[in-house]
Amino acid sequence: MTRELGLLFDQSALPLAVPPRVPQHAGSVRQVSHELELGRAAEHLVCADLLLGGWRAFPTAQGMAYDLAVDIGDRVIRVQVKATLHPRHPQPSMRANPAYFFNVRRAGRGAARVYRHDEFDIYALVALDRRLIGYFAKAELPSQLITLRIPGGRYGPGGKGEREFEGASFQRALAVMQELAAARGADHDVIDAA
Repeated sequence: MTRELGLLFDQSALPLAVPPRVPQHAGSVRQVSHELELGRAAEHLVCADLLLGGWRAFPTAQGMAYDLAVDIGDRVIRVQVKATLHPRHPQPSMRANPAYFFNVRRAGRGAARVYRHDEFDIYALVALDRRLIGYFAKAELPSQLITLRIPGGRYGPGGKGEREFEGASFQRALAVMQELAAARGADHDVIDAA
């Protein structure tokens, strides 16, 4: 395990290709959508990462507003997991570097539902092909589409929706949540004093 780099697995030992899907026959008990299988794989990967990092993490039931619950002692942090299978080129006609893209404002099949502001606390963004996880406080991702750069890639200056996997730990996301909560508390104190 390469915890010093913030990675769960040694990347050089992982295949970059996605394994082929196991064919499922109509009417089979195992007939499940490929999208759902990938989502569950990402949830288990994040849960394993949190557990191995010393956190008390628990998967939630299917259909809940968030995917994992993490007990940090004084409260439960609700984690929403978003996954992508591989990097994509943002504009295939241009010579842009590929990156991982995540739609973080919508839920459900076909992104039909918009998340409410109070449904969860932290995003766990997962690149399944490399087993990378980036944790971000919900409030720090202002855009609907978030881009995470491929580690080791060469990129120019990024926009407000571009982030890195490096350093995006669960502990960092918790610290950002606390800073934002303290700032909101200070704002409320100023309003109350007026």
